[in-house]
Amino acid sequence: MGASIRHLTYAKLLLAAMVAIAGCVKAATLPPQVTVAEIEPSGHAAKPPDCDMPVLRHEPLTDFRKVAIVEGVGNLYASEADVLPAVQRKACETGADAIVVFVSKSQTGETLTGYYINSVAIVYGKKNPAAAGSATQYLK
Repeated sequence: MGASIRHLTYAKLLLAAMVAIAGCVKAATLPPQVTVAEIEPSGHAAKPPDCDMPVLRHEPLTDFRKVAIVEGVGNLYASEADVLPAVQRKACETGADAIVVFVSKSQTGETLTGYYINSVAIVYGKKNPAAAGSATQYLK
């Protein structure tokens, strides 16, 4: 009788471990979520999602404009390598020349648990083509 109870307990533990592992695998495969908030029009057409979007860790020394805030969130098991490509793909849609990453870290808190990237999409040059076009319209 004791051996069958041990086998039953072992089977329950094995089943619980399998369920836990399956839950972790499912959580680890969830894709990162990325949001884009436009600051101003970039004046450039959207680029394909697989564009070569440079990633800067500091604002460039040359003239640039911030055109969109791009934030990415991965799950608890994600890393920068999991979330950054999704952020770059979304930045390509804005027509940006590069992104500047301000925050890239794993965090656990009341409002967010997972890997978080806060970046801004930029275009080089200060002049806003959309604003320049409307200004010349009024000068005529």
